[in-house]
Amino acid sequence: MLKLKGSIKISGDKSISHRALIFASLSTGKVKISNLLESDDVMRTLNILKELGIKIVKKKTQWTVYGNGTGGYLQPSQVLDCGNSGTTSRLMMGAVSSNPINCTFIGDNSLSKRSMSRLSIFLEKMGAEIKLTKKDFLPLHINGDINLIPMEHVMQKASAQVKSAIILSALNLRGITKIIEKRNTRDHTERLMRYLKINFKKKILSKSSTSIELNGPYEIKPRDIIVASDPSSAAFFIVGALIIPKSMITLKNIALNKTRIAFIDVLKKMGGKIKVKKTKTVSGEDVGNIKVSYSLLKAIEIKASAAPYLIDEYPILSIAASQAKGVTVMKGLSELRHKESDRIKSIITNLSKIGFKVASKKDDIFINGSNEIKIVNQKKIKTYGDHRIAMSFVILSLLYKNKLIIDDESCISISYPDFKKHLKKLSTY
Repeated sequence: MLKLKGSIKISGDKSISHRALIFASLSTGKVKISNLLESDDVMRTLNILKELGIKIVKKKTQWTVYGNGTGGYLQPSQVLDCGNSGTTSRLMMGAVSSNPINCTFIGDNSLSKRSMSRLSIFLEKMGAEIKLTKKDFLPLHINGDINLIPMEHVMQKASAQVKSAIILSALNLRGITKIIEKRNTRDHTERLMRYLKINFKKKILSKSSTSIELNGPYEIKPRDIIVASDPSSAAFFIVGALIIPKSMITLKNIALNKTRIAFIDVLKKMGGKIKVKKTKTVSGEDVGNIKVSYSLLKAIEIKASAAPYLIDEYPILSIAASQAKGVTVMKGLSELRHKESDRIKSIITNLSKIGFKVASKKDDIFINGSNEIKIVNQKKIKTYGDHRIAMSFVILSLLYKNKLIIDDESCISISYPDFKKHLKKLSTY
């Protein structure tokens, strides 16, 4: 029987890779980036930066970005195609908004159904001219302006992308920009700023609320960046090792940012045998090794308050829940309806098709786990073009050899082009 054994180094973190490229482009010189994730999404950001006049070259496995400084983007000669990448669209909207250029952002069919107004309302308050050709979606035209008004922004909804976009805009503005988060979000942007010695103030206002204050404009000195390995990508192999008998793996140099590894705490509460050991700090991020071995999982309830820290991992957590004894409840998942697919629908539809007892009520998911499901006839899994749905069910398919057929694995390249190669390396009989 197949099991997962051995150790691998996961590809670079997607969130950090986007930010590394953008901050490097805003620096005043040459920045070398190591372990950059070369996924479709990240390459969208890279190619847009090139279109904005930034020289970027690759030598062997290292990328070099020649920054033009804050406010240094040039007028693009064509539309800026974000493909499937929501991160690209939102971060680059913020970055270009305080440059004296005008540009149009487009995306694929999936991205063109995802809301842009959650960011555009903030940029418009600052004075940016933004035209959405549809009510709330791409294509979007933005007229940037170096004279945008620095101001205080209160973010009622949790979004690390919106926060980061405002920060990127503020870097080129004269005066104080303040961001108040009512619900804390991932802090990769702030960590990278500290590493790059960009001065800003961050205060804890309450257990769940923080403020960030910037006083621009900034001159960002070039500094080489190492991208830590992606914990969200590691999650697929972690769950695989937990649910496949006799598995034992080690994942190396994984980013251990506390806003990104909440899923490990969830899996431990389910009975997962997981050991995490910090080894060093790279470019502002703690990294370490994660050891995982096969475990008998039990169902738990995941509260809505955890959703901002688990949003990317719910698809693979649903796979863990399918093998856990009892009914796992995942609450407050409204954000999942606005990803590459309606992930609540994608999870429920596919698990039901296999034979699991699952249900959804409003924005909650209920999964009655069982490791005794037997599949007689082949079942076709529909990915809906969603990379995380595809990878999650590839992992589950390891338990049902030749019985689960994934309809489209090509979308995996959006976030993890080396996924199948790494899975093959760990797979043994």
